[in-house]
Amino acid sequence: MNENFINVWVLNSQLERSPYTETAIALRRKYNFKPFDKTRPLAQAIVKGWKKHSPADSLILSPDLELMGRLPVNERTPPYNGAKGYLLFFQDALDGKLPGLREDISTHWNTLLETVVESGAIKDDGLSVVLTREHAKKEVLSVFRTPETDTQDYTLIEIDTTAFTDGGVLTIDVWVGEAEVSGSFDLFAADTTELVSDNALASVRDIPTNQREVVEYPFEQGQLFKLGAIGNSSESEKINGFLAKISVEPVEGKVPPADFGQSAEDVMNTFVEAFKNLDAGTMDSVLTKDARETFEINFSEDAPEHMRAQMRQMLSSMEVLGSEYVDDEFHFVLKVPIAQPPEATVKMRKVEGIWRIYDIMPSDSD
Repeated sequence: MNENFINVWVLNSQLERSPYTETAIALRRKYNFKPFDKTRPLAQAIVKGWKKHSPADSLILSPDLELMGRLPVNERTPPYNGAKGYLLFFQDALDGKLPGLREDISTHWNTLLETVVESGAIKDDGLSVVLTREHAKKEVLSVFRTPETDTQDYTLIEIDTTAFTDGGVLTIDVWVGEAEVSGSFDLFAADTTELVSDNALASVRDIPTNQREVVEYPFEQGQLFKLGAIGNSSESEKINGFLAKISVEPVEGKVPPADFGQSAEDVMNTFVEAFKNLDAGTMDSVLTKDARETFEINFSEDAPEHMRAQMRQMLSSMEVLGSEYVDDEFHFVLKVPIAQPPEATVKMRKVEGIWRIYDIMPSDSD
């Protein structure tokens, strides 16, 4: 907890949430009690997170003061009871699962979905997803509404697949929430001006509440898309939530293009810098095909940015301890601060005229 969170206690009385009796008021005056300024952003975020009639709440707020989770003291039931359950509550919040908030959403959808949208916990505007080879899967939690007029009133998600220059298959796995309105999802090219279902590249229509459907669209070259989500027009003034898991499967057998110069030293330096920056895609691109199948590069891509920043800081002291040409190969020894043992031998050879890394092993096993 101390590594990933700033732990703060705030009394209900300090935010004037607790009832004020004459005795309590007298005591507060005696000791020069001063309540918090509730106009401040942090105080407002806490107030938005309160659950009605709950005597105390555990709230998780992002560095941008977005509400990420809530656990009322009287509702520490499975799976969030006990020490392990409390840890799960924190982990679910970091994973974007909005623990304690989705329970509300499933109970009073229209009112509560509007509340979480207003609080910033769920967005319905300015949504965008950038997919790359190292970050090929993203999730978006948002809402859709029924159109108020005859025009389409989409919640739009911009999807950027330009990193996949050789094409791939765009997959959108959609789960519709539990409110009493079905949802439709239309995939458009980014330059489509008239957003109507007839102009969609692919669609899934009228997904019932609490049901799942999948949109798939193959593309030959990376491009920009728009995903539009909308409620059934036969239902007026309705709102529902949805979770969209968006991913790209690249064309099989194609390796990301990489031009790292003619020397083995160039490839070595590129690999080291990519390692320091947690750039799994670039690291993967300098490996041979067999090496990519053998070595799994996992930098916890779904981890919060502040955790990745800490890892990058630890890796900043990484260095090459030595290098040499061995016959027609090039070997170098790399000091990796977070590894055990901390030194690794990396071996390269030319594949179709380009230096590629084919083996990485702890130095003590060389």
